[in-house]
Amino acid sequence: MTFLKMAVLGASVLMAAAGLSAQQKFPLHAGEWESTIASSTPNQQPMVLRYCLNDELWTKALTKMTSCSVTHLAVTPIGASYNLDCPMKTVQMKGRVVMRFDGMSHMTAKGSFDMTMNGKVSHSETRTDYRWKSPTCNPNTDMNLKFQHAH
Repeated sequence: MTFLKMAVLGASVLMAAAGLSAQQKFPLHAGEWESTIASSTPNQQPMVLRYCLNDELWTKALTKMTSCSVTHLAVTPIGASYNLDCPMKTVQMKGRVVMRFDGMSHMTAKGSFDMTMNGKVSHSETRTDYRWKSPTCNPNTDMNLKFQHAH
């Protein structure tokens, strides 16, 4: 997977985590969620990933992403929005994220990102569809649990 794909993927994960971090508890069903991430980047196929989402993992998703900051966070019962700024060594990424909570088992997110790498600026639009799959998380297929065990 290229660095650009990983940057967009990381931003997508952070999108969901940041949108809900201002709330005391994860407001939707806890458990395993499947996300389908589509990008406006040419020739990039949608990525499908599984995430375990609960109160603890939402908090960890924010605190582990030290290279990015979230500002202008606004959370309502039906969604969230915020700005994301990731000034990393090899790439700088800035963007705006808007989320919509559609019931307890579905949410969507739209991201608009400008990335600068080696002096070249590119723009990417992402759309992520999150669907609740199960109250039980599978540590062999789940991105949050794999990341948690790696540290």
